[in-house]
Amino acid sequence: MVIDFLRSAWNKLTPKNNIEKQLHVSIATSVVMERAIELWSQMYCNNPPWRGGKADVIPLNLPAAIAEEMARLILTEFSIEVSGSARGDYINQQIKDNFTSLSDHVELYCAKGGICLKPYVSGQTINIDFTQADRFFPTAYTSSKEITGGIFVDTKRQGDYLYTRLECHSLVGTDYTITNHAFRSEKLNYQISDDDYISAQHPFMTVVPLSEVEDWAGLSEEPVTIQNVDHPLFVYIKVPRANNIDTYSPLGASVFSRAIEVIEQADRQFSRILWEYFATEAAVHASEDIFETDKKGNVILPEGKERLYRTFDFDIKEAGTGSYMKEYAPTIRDNSLFSGLNKYFQRIEFLCGLSYGTISDPQQIEKTAEEIRTSKQRSFTVVSRMQSAWDSGFDRLIYAMDVLCTLYGLAPAGKSEKAVTWGDGVLEDTNLEYQRRWSMVMAGKYKIEKFYAWYFGCTEDEAFDLIPDNGELIPPKGGPGNRGNYPPEE
Repeated sequence: MVIDFLRSAWNKLTPKNNIEKQLHVSIATSVVMERAIELWSQMYCNNPPWRGGKADVIPLNLPAAIAEEMARLILTEFSIEVSGSARGDYINQQIKDNFTSLSDHVELYCAKGGICLKPYVSGQTINIDFTQADRFFPTAYTSSKEITGGIFVDTKRQGDYLYTRLECHSLVGTDYTITNHAFRSEKLNYQISDDDYISAQHPFMTVVPLSEVEDWAGLSEEPVTIQNVDHPLFVYIKVPRANNIDTYSPLGASVFSRAIEVIEQADRQFSRILWEYFATEAAVHASEDIFETDKKGNVILPEGKERLYRTFDFDIKEAGTGSYMKEYAPTIRDNSLFSGLNKYFQRIEFLCGLSYGTISDPQQIEKTAEEIRTSKQRSFTVVSRMQSAWDSGFDRLIYAMDVLCTLYGLAPAGKSEKAVTWGDGVLEDTNLEYQRRWSMVMAGKYKIEKFYAWYFGCTEDEAFDLIPDNGELIPPKGGPGNRGNYPPEE
């Protein structure tokens, strides 16, 4: 099913084709990669290609659950501060205002393999446009797969038309050019989504001025070039795993991309379980002649018990058996079916980099202590790499915001120093880490103020005030669960 879906890419025109035709550009994304992103999006929305059909498959919504859990692990103890000057303080406030729904964007990043953060100026503030993977098309990238040019797709429904804006970013040397193009579709069929209208089957149709859409009226109709720019004024953050869909693509792959086939089998197994419950539901098989009928000859079953009886037309006189009634209550096989489903869950956890017991039943984990420890360490490594990807992305985001501050005179020039805290919410064993660090303090290999700073989630300067005046090395009370609550209990 999945292979057929991806292969169909070769026989179907896509938004990529439409954009290339309209702008006469070359998009650095293969059609197979574009279709893979489409598949991940459908799976995330619990509408995979194997849903329904003759097998009546009911999806478990696993992709959304996996993406949500990954986002939770990434942001468990996340905080960011930008300081160093008045400009740093200004950028810090803009980031705080734009990151109120960061968890939603990180979840979509996990589901679709990447996300773009594109800052832009509105009045005296900087807003950040979080562009999902299926609305961003790279046009240029370096040998290290850093994207340096791309096209952002924005759509607006206005009246009976869909308007599409293509915002092109290009960095050549130190010259950065931004160009906007607007198009108007044919009259809308409201049963068709915006994505269908920007596909090649529904071309953009008519070129229109940006001013035709109120939200775009302030944008320049002509290309805008900014000089002395070292990096793109957008940030593409991808899931830091090798892309095994297209190994040459600069785009990332979904966190569940390697588990697609197993997720499909898990959905099918769950549908078998639902059928088993339905097929073995207790019932009474009875001949129709033992019930009254209405004027049309339809059997009238006992009110409220229609689901209990299953009637059949038996020729009782010929059979000579009298009225027929028999209980139907076969043995259900739910234990073995659920056990099989749990095996699928464990395989999905392994392929997605989650620890065992995240979506599977922790009571049914037939693993050794070493295997469980390894799975937790695997989860920690996967999440840490994604945190590092976002950390690096924040550096580029702050750079882009700094350039905008200079261009628009939003804040006086000055340093912008970033401080990001990710915490240790995904460490394999917080108690073990606590004991390890404290033993290093007692051995004189770890400063007590650093231990207090880690434990309470504060700065080292604040940690100095928490150290007992008598200098005794007394561990904070309450254990690791007391982190974030200081000063320690007396």
